[in-house]
Amino acid sequence: MKLYILILLLIFIVSCASVSQVENAANENLKQKNKLTAVKNEVTEITVLAQKLEQRSRGLDAFRSYPKAESLRECNLTLENIKKDTTDLDNRIIKLPEDYRNKLIPIIGELNQCASCTKDTLNDCKKARASINQAIKELYP
Repeated sequence: MKLYILILLLIFIVSCASVSQVENAANENLKQKNKLTAVKNEVTEITVLAQKLEQRSRGLDAFRSYPKAESLRECNLTLENIKKDTTDLDNRIIKLPEDYRNKLIPIIGELNQCASCTKDTLNDCKKARASINQAIKELYP
């Protein structure tokens, strides 16, 4: 009888250890899925912000069309905010895993060229929009 109880106890202990290993593997898998979801959410947020920055840079056309000094001053003030936001976006992109980072980092250069108070930046803004759209296609096939 004691041998029977001892065998049952050993079976119970071994089965508990197996469940613990399965739970650990499941928890690790869940952590990886959560991490990937967080990265994808960050990438989505970054692409939306990049689109908004490109639109804001295009919006500088209202200032560009008037040669007045006051208009240029307002353009430069708005431009400072856009440049700051572009730098913040760049800092977020740098923290991403390499495969995402490599697809998004070219957008920053295009956005910096688009963000200008000169009159000839329309083509730069078109390039920025094309870069953003290309990155979105690559990231969300």
